[in-house]
Amino acid sequence: MKFTTFFALVAAPVMVMATVDPCTSNTKGYKPESLNCSASKVSTAIQAAECSHNTRVSGTQTFAVFETDHQYDDDTGAPYGTCSAYTCTAPTSDELEESSDYWIFYWSDEGEDSGVGTGCIKDPQTGECGCEDSDGTFIAGSDSCT
Repeated sequence: MKFTTFFALVAAPVMVMATVDPCTSNTKGYKPESLNCSASKVSTAIQAAECSHNTRVSGTQTFAVFETDHQYDDDTGAPYGTCSAYTCTAPTSDELEESSDYWIFYWSDEGEDSGVGTGCIKDPQTGECGCEDSDGTFIAGSDSCT
């Protein structure tokens, strides 16, 4: 019995969920020249809108760097790519370099533009706007996910 209980605890998947908490500013077309920490969470093949609308780490996420993956350019909800979420001090505008494949989302006013910048999160099949609950469930037509 103890072995079974131990096995069940070890075999249980660990999942990090996104939290509905949109960024407050963004800078498109730039990437950090260098960073003072490593990403706390990296999510691949997601919409830029998902990266901008949800925090991906426990604790305080300060910024996220989105890199476009062009293999998904024709998919509904594009751009898709890799979202790297950080909890360290966000880079200043002086610490950025131009790169058209990148977008930085800030949970502060550090960005060049206010708001999320991406538009809505879209259903990958229908293109309908919606939002994702913190458990990852997409709710078409809603903007009040929790």
